[in-house]
Amino acid sequence: MRSKQRYLCKACGLNFTDTPARGKPLALKATAVLLYVSGLSMNRTAKLLGVSTPTIQAWLEQFAAAYAQKPEPEGRAVVIELDEMWHYLKKSPNRSGSGKLGIVLQGSWWTGSAAGVTRPPASA
Repeated sequence: MRSKQRYLCKACGLNFTDTPARGKPLALKATAVLLYVSGLSMNRTAKLLGVSTPTIQAWLEQFAAAYAQKPEPEGRAVVIELDEMWHYLKKSPNRSGSGKLGIVLQGSWWTGSAAGVTRPPASA
């Protein structure tokens, strides 16, 4: 079939071709994970290894699902949904610093926590 040798399994009667396995070798996937964990971006890792960025992301997700434990949050945290934040800022734009330059700081890349920072209002 398509100039490949066909084989017949004597046990079950299945026809198949002896072709190499699809996908990338495990060593390449492990290298991608190590490069990313070492601080290289997904885009740079993909470029170095000659694969696409979504491929690197898929490998990282597979690795995390298989080997990484989901961390438990430590300490006390206040969780607010973006919708709640929007309504609060809309009600009190002067006290909250709404409309001013704001920066979002990533608290921990492992847990995904972040903090919003705005400049305090000018005192009169």
